[in-house]
Amino acid sequence: MTTLNRDSPVPYYHQLKAILIEQIMALKDAQQPVLLPTEKDLQEKYQVSRSVVRQAVQELVQEGVVVREQGRGTFALPNKLRHNPQPEKARSHGLSGYMKERGIAPNTRLLSREAGHASAEAVLALELTDDKRVFRFERLRLAGDKPIGVHRVALPLAQIQGGAEALKDEDLLYGASSLDYLGERLGISVSKSVRTIEAVALDATTAELLGAPAGQPSLHVRRVAFGASGKPVEFFHAVSRGDQFEYSLEFDH
Repeated sequence: MTTLNRDSPVPYYHQLKAILIEQIMALKDAQQPVLLPTEKDLQEKYQVSRSVVRQAVQELVQEGVVVREQGRGTFALPNKLRHNPQPEKARSHGLSGYMKERGIAPNTRLLSREAGHASAEAVLALELTDDKRVFRFERLRLAGDKPIGVHRVALPLAQIQGGAEALKDEDLLYGASSLDYLGERLGISVSKSVRTIEAVALDATTAELLGAPAGQPSLHVRRVAFGASGKPVEFFHAVSRGDQFEYSLEFDH
């Protein structure tokens, strides 16, 4: 789409937004933010009102596709995938939805799975006391065929009915959201989750999995999911390439 369809029932702002996304995706090889045309330029080019342009750009800002910088303009961020983990927000479609909207096939590959003793970090996160055995697995998250993140997950072994052997590989890869498998395949309901986010340099092992140089900045998201009883049911640690991934949150004030 390069022009607005004046006969279409689709609102002009939505058509303009689609045009801008298409143009931004064409910049996928750009390594730095790209300055977009001004609001006035967009008004003149597509013969629409200022309010149409503002609504289209504002939605792109909310979705993390572009950023506004005071006194400099609006910049496209074509080289990064963005994840908003807030399903209650109207424009949050999760990482898989974000990729699908942009013609990128989301994929996940299981790297490893085993039962064993929990790490010190998992013991604390899962509040394990007597039985410190966990089932842990590792997933590689891909955008098309490009690795973008590694998920390392630990579950209290005692909560898995039938033990680790009862879980199929496809159970651990199920769903568009990284939490879907808990409810749909393990029968574990999640009442809430707590996330912490930090920037950390990639270690050699993870860097090799992601096809990135060791020491490159990465985004670490640690999540503890809690069941209906209030006890932790999952410890999730995601490591994503800092040059290809952003974590977006939306707050009402």
